[in-house]
Amino acid sequence: MSVALAVLIAAALMAGTGVYLSRTTSAARSETLADFGARAEIIAGAVGGTLAGSDEQTRAVAESTYAGTAAELAAQRGTVALTAAWYAVLRPDGELIVSEPVAQTPTARSLVADPGFEIANRSGTLAFGDVVDTGGVPSVVAYQPFRGVDGPRVLAEPVPLSQVGVLFSRVIGIPTGDSYVLDGTGRIIAASNGAAAGSRLTDPALAAAVTAKAAGTVGGTYFASRQVSGSRWRAVTAAPRAALLAPVQATERVAWQLFAAFCAALALILVIGCTALVSAARLARARLHDALTGLPNRALFMERAEGTIADRRRNRGPNGEGIVAALFLDLDGFKPVNDTYGHAAGDALLKQVAQRLTDATRPDDFVSRFGGDEFLVLCRGIRSVEDAQAVADRIQQYLTEPFDLDGRAVTIGVSIGIATLTDDTQEAETLIQRADLALYRAKENGRGRVEVFTGT
Repeated sequence: MSVALAVLIAAALMAGTGVYLSRTTSAARSETLADFGARAEIIAGAVGGTLAGSDEQTRAVAESTYAGTAAELAAQRGTVALTAAWYAVLRPDGELIVSEPVAQTPTARSLVADPGFEIANRSGTLAFGDVVDTGGVPSVVAYQPFRGVDGPRVLAEPVPLSQVGVLFSRVIGIPTGDSYVLDGTGRIIAASNGAAAGSRLTDPALAAAVTAKAAGTVGGTYFASRQVSGSRWRAVTAAPRAALLAPVQATERVAWQLFAAFCAALALILVIGCTALVSAARLARARLHDALTGLPNRALFMERAEGTIADRRRNRGPNGEGIVAALFLDLDGFKPVNDTYGHAAGDALLKQVAQRLTDATRPDDFVSRFGGDEFLVLCRGIRSVEDAQAVADRIQQYLTEPFDLDGRAVTIGVSIGIATLTDDTQEAETLIQRADLALYRAKENGRGRVEVFTGT
């Protein structure tokens, strides 16, 4: 081989390596920003799911208390224990049937202009309006459609933003940057950074951009914005773009420095490139897996669940063969292990639980750690809810066997909630939420139980 040919080959290889580094860096930037946008999607889904989960309960209250005639409702003024500062009952066309206290009648008549009222009438389910000031207290009005003696009605009640903020505090926190839930006019309903409820974003340009685009950069701040179902609200995540991309840029600088320093040693460059590739794969895996147990984390579970649901809908149709089920697990007796033997023992126990869950489930099942001592299992390719119960029973059998923690035999239990995919459960968030409700019932009924979500 001639020197010229060797140089050409080396130059081609170095050029190819340079192109590869450039494309990899660009892809890493795009993936980082896409991941940040996915957090807004998760927050919007969680907020919408939380609101939708209240529909059944508030509808039952409305129909048991406010379904009578207008005369009967007027007569019961002062006899109903108010859970809010006021309430109003309206017809779908905005006609006021009754309000209490009477002094709130002008406010009640104006509710027809609130977008939440129109959304509730259109969807037939609980909806929420924009921020209003109720006696100086920033609030949002909840609109619950229900049926009265003379046809459809809507119950309207204000909910203080202080209560809403507590409700959403678990879902709006993100590791980098800030997250918000905004109403249709841009006022803050809840925020992760302590911004006052009812106020507006301090950056007017950002406030305008989040209502116009799903993602973008404004003045050095990268944002993602997603609609919350059942309202005009939006879930927004925002962070300095430089901070988001700092890890990628640091990796980029190191890669190019290595490429420039060792371009004469092609073999070493190739080794470094392979090492960087392996490191990138490890980082990608770490982003989607729990550091303690090695199980997939919630983000990867959501991705896999959405993919499974989409595949079933696309290839089999909503009434096709096969059932998708979610099992929500909570360990019983885990806290006493932590309190008695320390967090190191608790971590060791969680690792053993993860291994037993993997052993207890089928090859097609997808096991993940939700957080703390909670786990999620996605069951695919089962034929009936009894198959999902069989998986749950096997998990209970595996987890109730004693664990060995440095020579100490420790026994715990597990409560399990099951929800299956149905025609009205076509979203992963809803499936998980219903499994969580079933888990709550299992724990409420005495722990160590398996409960199936029935919609009641």
